[in-house]
Amino acid sequence: MSRLDYNKIKSLAAGKRIPIKELARLCGLSEQGFHYMLKKQSMRVDTFEKICEALDITPMDLFQTEGEEMDSGSSPTSVIIKAREADYNDALMQKLDIIIDLLRYRG
Repeated sequence: MSRLDYNKIKSLAAGKRIPIKELARLCGLSEQGFHYMLKKQSMRVDTFEKICEALDITPMDLFQTEGEEMDSGSSPTSVIIKAREADYNDALMQKLDIIIDLLRYRG
């Protein structure tokens, strides 16, 4: 299984020396709003895209894989995705692209 690991956002930003305040600004959020989003473990698709772009990562870099241990701050309500095949990542990326396109044209 893979889970969206919201704690990775902070650690990847720190590793790239990008302050959370700057990452929040790049995503169009206040620093307080950004921290709230991480605490609630919920974000909009466009925010997810902006985070990946700002950190120069792929969406899959924010997912926790089977071998990784959950951080104490992670919630069981995180997005859960079952991974069983080697080509899973490609299929997931295609589905995410479709979802993102649908959300963009929605309104």
